[in-house]
Amino acid sequence: MKSLFTQFLFIAAIAVGLPAISFAQQTFPPLPEAKRPHIRAEITTAKIKIDGKDVEPAWQKAPVATNFKIAYPSQGKNATYNTEVRILYDNVNLYIFARCNFPQGKKAIQVQDMRRDFNFDSNELFEVVINPFKDPRSPVMGFSVTPFGTQMDIMHYADDTFDYNWDAVWQAASDIQEHSWITEIAIPFSTLRYPKNSTEWSINFIRNIRYKGELNGWSEWPQSVFESRVEYGGIVTNIAPPMDKLNLQIDPYALVTSTAVSKKPVSYKSALGGEIKYAINTNTFMEGTVHTDFAQAEADVKVINLTRSNVFFPEKRQFFLENSSMFSTGQKGYIQPFFSRRIGLSADGSPLTIDGGVRFIHQDTKSASGLLIMKQQGDSTQTGALFGVFRYKQNVSDKLQIGGMAVLKENLAGLGQQASLNPVGVVDALWRINPSLQVRGMGSLSGNSLNKQTGNAGFAELEYTTNTFWITLFETEVSKGYQAQAGYVQRDNFINTQPSAGLNIHRDWFPKNIAFYNFQASANIYHEQSTGRFQEADVNIIPCQLTFNDLALLNFNVTSSWQDLTGTFAPVRNVNIAAGNYKYNRYELYGTTNQAAHFSLESRLSTGGYYNGTLNSYFFSVRAEPVARLALLVSYTRNDLKGVGIGNARTTSQLVAPELRTAVNPKLLLSAFYQYDTDARAGSLNARFSWEYRPLSFVYFVVNTVNNYYKTPFDIPQRQQNAILKITYIHQI
Repeated sequence: MKSLFTQFLFIAAIAVGLPAISFAQQTFPPLPEAKRPHIRAEITTAKIKIDGKDVEPAWQKAPVATNFKIAYPSQGKNATYNTEVRILYDNVNLYIFARCNFPQGKKAIQVQDMRRDFNFDSNELFEVVINPFKDPRSPVMGFSVTPFGTQMDIMHYADDTFDYNWDAVWQAASDIQEHSWITEIAIPFSTLRYPKNSTEWSINFIRNIRYKGELNGWSEWPQSVFESRVEYGGIVTNIAPPMDKLNLQIDPYALVTSTAVSKKPVSYKSALGGEIKYAINTNTFMEGTVHTDFAQAEADVKVINLTRSNVFFPEKRQFFLENSSMFSTGQKGYIQPFFSRRIGLSADGSPLTIDGGVRFIHQDTKSASGLLIMKQQGDSTQTGALFGVFRYKQNVSDKLQIGGMAVLKENLAGLGQQASLNPVGVVDALWRINPSLQVRGMGSLSGNSLNKQTGNAGFAELEYTTNTFWITLFETEVSKGYQAQAGYVQRDNFINTQPSAGLNIHRDWFPKNIAFYNFQASANIYHEQSTGRFQEADVNIIPCQLTFNDLALLNFNVTSSWQDLTGTFAPVRNVNIAAGNYKYNRYELYGTTNQAAHFSLESRLSTGGYYNGTLNSYFFSVRAEPVARLALLVSYTRNDLKGVGIGNARTTSQLVAPELRTAVNPKLLLSAFYQYDTDARAGSLNARFSWEYRPLSFVYFVVNTVNNYYKTPFDIPQRQQNAILKITYIHQI
């Protein structure tokens, strides 16, 4: 760990000196709480119907929050269109009303589709972010609504990570009028977390005017930070939430699955299971799950991987996505001592039966802790396992957080193997020196009772960001023998160094359709940890990137690569690259049109060397959304390799992926996603119908098919198909 420790000291030394650099010319510190905007919430005894209308007299009596300011692209200017917000509450819900003026009318509204948990940047929306603790170290809850009433809920954390798949029980409805749109939101107090006897909360209101490419808000924040930063939020007063009461959420499901495998009769399976959540208080809850099921999870997007590193597939299963930030540490895509995809999925991504588990979470302004215990069954290729994760974080101050984590995987005996333990220990820290500058670090040790192997790993990070300049530095190290069987490691025995820097320039004299000019430079360097031997390096320069007002993008970049192969490398079928040293350059042109428009394009064209040959790569994506209830996306990837590897092979790999999304309304949706990979000679379909018949209660009908268009080895079937009917029900007491 010596090199990592030295690197961390180096990063810390830079961090101490960086505040003296005068790049932060447009970044401003938070105002004292008394000088931030305030709004009074009014109590009501009238019934508020969540329908996107403002007919209830109680709304007219509530104070108004307005005078929004632009955060992007022209920080500090008055918002282009006015937004008015009011707040009411009773003994059950917090109610928020927003009138969003929009002179262009309905035809100019840009909303990609009707799916829940939509993309923030690509949709017209109104958002409210709430932190009842008024503390930047505690999580911030975000609730967003589009003009069509589509909902997104998100949990923001102090280290600028996000849980987009946090799902809360709340209601929203919108109504589009001639020159404005209205939204009404009802958030149960049982959904929110708040301190006892609180009367004032941190709150902010955000508007994404997608037609203008403008992000604005009620309480100003610097362009270089996120809108969820509590220290920049406004204050809502006169809040009197109800006292703690029994807060129990029951989420059972019933499931029927039919499976058809080539040359075998159709089989049927039924299952019952579910989850139960008990909020001990607003800071603490426990959750149990039995026969945990993820039938409704969306399929992974296939990738043609031409690199020497493993592909990182993100978690998509709802149970593990909730509160995932609690158990997350390390560097995403490089090293994570705990990674939930190791539970309930085999090495090839096939599902394994999860018998059940428990999760405990506690978070307050001083500390946070979490415990996760899960048990999974095995299959014909691996034994069952027990997983245990304990996490603790302590807020030393409002700027410094330290933590630790213990991860244990017990591989149960079976398949001719004895039981074994893989313990992993972690310590980490986050130091937010000022709004622009933060330092992170992590160290980890692992063991294995079966082969007695031990190892260490860790990373250090420096991030300095202002409105016009940013610099980052990552150093990741994984020793030989480090094993995190319940985690993710990109490769074995490596040191990865990633410096990067960029400029983000906005000037009033730019052509009116250009928002920013960007310059970026970065490097990605690998060495073998045990010997220090160089493995590979990429240096990437983007001399010119233009970001347009509608968030369209155009850039040109050049990448120089150095490769030192110690063994044969097979990136695709029928291509084997011999050991040796290689150097080559690649050139890429990348562009997107406005991704929120009714019709949009995305394209990436690259050419140049690839080891001892050449590689021409093409990526095209076409998206059509003539109306918000219908969206069609088709993407196509092609890689032409010439003179590559032993025998100067010539081959082409292609990946085509059409996707259809349609909706009757935000609660009733149908999607279908097909992928065909010519290298694997396999095609797969994931089709899903969902009906949210009450908040967070669903009926799902899912069809999955996999076709292998070649003679499959090891008795892998040529064709697999299953159909799943699943009904979930949430009852909150």
